[in-house]
Amino acid sequence: MKKIILLLIIPLMILVTSCSSEDDPITPTPTGGIYITSIPAGAAIWIDGSNTYNITPDTTVNVNEGVRSVTLKLQDFSDTTFTISITGGQTSVVTNIVLVTDISTTLYNPVRIYETYGTSSSEPSGLDLSSGMAYAVSSPESNLVDIYFYSDAAGFSYLIQSADLYAGLIRRTDFFVSSNSNLFDEVDSPLRSSAWTNKINDTENNYVFLYDHDGHYSKMKIVNRGGGGGPGDPSWVDIQWYYENIQLDNRF
Repeated sequence: MKKIILLLIIPLMILVTSCSSEDDPITPTPTGGIYITSIPAGAAIWIDGSNTYNITPDTTVNVNEGVRSVTLKLQDFSDTTFTISITGGQTSVVTNIVLVTDISTTLYNPVRIYETYGTSSSEPSGLDLSSGMAYAVSSPESNLVDIYFYSDAAGFSYLIQSADLYAGLIRRTDFFVSSNSNLFDEVDSPLRSSAWTNKINDTENNYVFLYDHDGHYSKMKIVNRGGGGGPGDPSWVDIQWYYENIQLDNRF
């Protein structure tokens, strides 16, 4: 009698288990897409902290429905993050996300400096690259001067050179002449090396990279020159430059 009861119970258990599985199917999470453009283009698209390996402008598909966190990453720009609601079966569109550069530079408009020979403090010869101020190399502010416009008494030598080449001044600046004349070409400075020098001719027409006493890079150009007509008419140059505010950062 016990054997008969056992045979009846086993099929019943199999039947119950089979019915339970069919009544509870796994429902997949609905997915949608997102189309993104950015200014500038070329930013990597990250969703919920994962790299999609898509680059703007592009559409990312199979994004889980719900509120998603999107981050755009591009070299020389700060990460830009925003949230967006994704609906299954639909493609959301986000266009013209403006990326903000993380390069911190100050552009100084042309500042005039005069040759050192035969000039006074009212005709300043030196520049403080960090502040954009012009000072005479014999003034109380001369300790701030990074570069100055050197000339000799004979009138044969005119140079833009490092302040430490002037007697009593200590601030050293190194120079590297580029092969381009467009100050606004966004080309980064090469890293300072032994190939750099401490002076350039005042006739240089290409822009010049600088590395100053405090470890800041600059990118400068002589944009105008004049004077030199004799006593009372000293030679002068107008200098425009970018100053990199972050120490040791050579990006422009």
